[in-house]
Order: sequence, then structure tokens, then C-alpha cells
Amino acid sequence: MNRHILIINRWTNSFAEYHRYVDHTVDRVAYLTTAAGRPPLDEELAEDIRVLTDLSDTGEVLAQATELVGLYGPFTHVLALSEFDLEPAGEIRRHFGIPGRGPQEVAAVRDKVVMKGLVAAAGLRVPVFQETPTAGRVREFAARQGFPFVLKPRAGADSQGVHVVRSEDGLDALLDGADLADAQCEEFIDGALYQIDGVVKGGKLLTSRAWRCGGNCLDFATGTAFSSVANDDRDFERRVTGFAERVCAALALTDDVFHLEVFRTPRPSGDGDDLVFLEIGARAGGGQVRVIWEEVYGVDLVAASALVQLGEDVTIEPMDLDGPVAGYLMMPEPPVRPAVVDAVTSLVDRVPVLCSETLPPPGTVLRGNGGAVHTAGTFRYRGDSSAEVEEAIRQTLASYRLDWHPLDEQPAGAGGPVVREAVHVVG
Repeated sequence: MNRHILIINRWTNSFAEYHRYVDHTVDRVAYLTTAAGRPPLDEELAEDIRVLTDLSDTGEVLAQATELVGLYGPFTHVLALSEFDLEPAGEIRRHFGIPGRGPQEVAAVRDKVVMKGLVAAAGLRVPVFQETPTAGRVREFAARQGFPFVLKPRAGADSQGVHVVRSEDGLDALLDGADLADAQCEEFIDGALYQIDGVVKGGKLLTSRAWRCGGNCLDFATGTAFSSVANDDRDFERRVTGFAERVCAALALTDDVFHLEVFRTPRPSGDGDDLVFLEIGARAGGGQVRVIWEEVYGVDLVAASALVQLGEDVTIEPMDLDGPVAGYLMMPEPPVRPAVVDAVTSLVDRVPVLCSETLPPPGTVLRGNGGAVHTAGTFRYRGDSSAEVEEAIRQTLASYRLDWHPLDEQPAGAGGPVVREAVHVVG
């Protein structure tokens, strides 16, 4: 029997070209999308396309889904590949009895309190944490845990709303008028941040790779370059792979692409180190993760995410640690925004193992809200070792220049290069 698929889409780029990996001439496919996400969709092949103002409006999402069911019959699958659309997809599945991740299963990969509770119950180390929906609860956590600690949304992403609280004065300023209904606090972990991306099918890990991060996502959001280099330490890769498998089992991630973040932190005794769970996303990683995986390793994580969720057979070879080592660097936007790009420096053929770059062309307005998509430049690397890639990243940071001026000023004599002094690099 052919499938009847409802896709919830907010992507505006090639990731939204679902017709590339879901045959719309065999399966019937309808869409709920934002206006900005409509152009990449194939209108001729789609059964129906409904444009919604707010995909997080559960009432409107269910109303539109109900109309589609009335017109075309029940759906067999609901596909939502953006992290921000997992909740409405879960509600649709629950409402119509469609197989797949319902609200409770969505909470395991979206609600950081639920998530860490399940991972801790599986015997893995997590930061000390507590839901803190009031200022009083936050202060209780601070008194018990001490500074610094982290305050962030239970269901946030992309480091939005994340704060490292380092002092009583900082806490007072942060709590003044803050909406804490969705807040949680957790222990600040001092250690190296690793990201692990992988594909799991039928509960079996098909492929994965750990990456050591230079800086962290919060640093990038606040103006520091962010880099990530694939791990080539075999012993550590085996160890972190086992950790990822246990996390997936604890959260019932059986047919998914995942993006896991962990800290590697020294033990107080000095005898080795521990892995500490930070969080996980049941989706392909952001930043340059999807691009670099396809460019260097030949794996389209977005397509894999769709196919495993739809129950299709997926052939992906295990990661070859003897193969190339990938890495990427994202440059932050200028410190004054909005800013207009005047000139950029291409580093292709100037930095060893740099395989591609994406630079904002002159005239681009950087407004400070581009996240990991619209940056002051991204660079991707393919080397023989992590050390080689790390050196290439250092060379890039030393050589790259972006000239700019504030939007409300004239270019001549204004602005200057993106600040590099505070950049945190790998190694």
C-alpha cells in the first residue's frame, strides 16, 4: 500500500526539497509549511500545501491536518525534520493515532529535564539539574550548587536563551523581569565539548562520528568563532560510540538521525576523564554538520533522517577512521549590527586542506539573527589527521578578513575587520 505522508516544513533552503528523497509519484504527500518555506516545495507533485503563520500553534496545525484528512483520507506517516516541529508532529500522531513519536516520546528528546532524567536513570553521568519555573527556585539552585551554573529553556535550541550565571549580581540582573515558566538550571561542566552525529535504524547504530569543538555554541552566539574537527583517536571513538548507543537506548531513539553533545572532563583524582551528557537532538546537526557530512563522507543526513523515519531500508557504511578527517569553522557576525559587508577574503588555494568556503558577498547585511546559517564566513576542511585540520583552522583565523561598516554609516572610514583576538580555536 502506498504511503500517505504529511510533512511539516519550516526550512527555506535545499533541505526542504523533500521530493529528492521521497517519491511523490508513488507516495501521496501533503505539506504544512511557513510562507518562507513554500518556495522549495514541489507544488506540481504535492497533494496539497497549506501555509500557516505559526507552525507551533497546535490548534491551527490540528485544524489544518483535520481538513487534509477529510479531503484525502488518513495519513500513514508524519514527517518533521526540524527540531522546532517535533511537538506539533507528536500532537498530530496522537490525535489521529498515527504510528511514530507521540508527545511523551517527543518530550524525551526536547524537554531537557525529562531528557536528562532518562539518561541519568540509564546510569550515565549528567549535570546536576532542576526545573526552575520561578525566581525562588533558581535562587534555591544557586544556593545549593554555587556559581557558575547554567540557566536555559527546557526545550530550547541553538543556544537561544542560554545564560552562564557567574555571580549573585549577574543572577539578580538576569532574574529581573525574566519569564521562567520554561526554565531549568544545571551544573556548569568544565570540560572539552564533543558533538556526536549518527544514524540509527531499527535500534542499530549504522554510522557515527565524534567531533571536538573549539569554543561552544553559546560562545558563537555571543561573538566568538566556532570550530569542530572530527575525532581520529580510535580508543576515544569506541568509548564515545558506546556512550551514544546507551543514550539512544535510554531515550528510545531507534529510527533517527541524532546530534548528541557531551563534555569530556577530567576526574578530580586525575585518573582519566569522564563523559558527561549535555543534550541531544533527534535530527541532523545544525551549523555546517549537514554540509560537511555530505561533502567529505558522502552521507546526506537530512535524507537519511527522512528515510529511516519512513521505515525504508538505508545503506550507510560505518565510519572509516582510516579515511579523511573533516572539520569546519564558522566566523561570527561583526560586533556592531546590522552591518554591511564591504569586502571578504577568499582563502581557497591559500590554506592547506581547506576544501570549500561560503562567504557573504559584498553588500550583504548581517543583522545578528542569522544563527549558524548566515555568518561572516564558513570554511570546510578535509585532511589526513585532526592535527592537520586544526592547523588549517588556525591559519584561517589568522588570514581571514571581513571589512564592514554599520548599516547607518557610510563605508569610507567606518567599521573594520571582524575582531579575531578573542577567537577560541581548537588545540
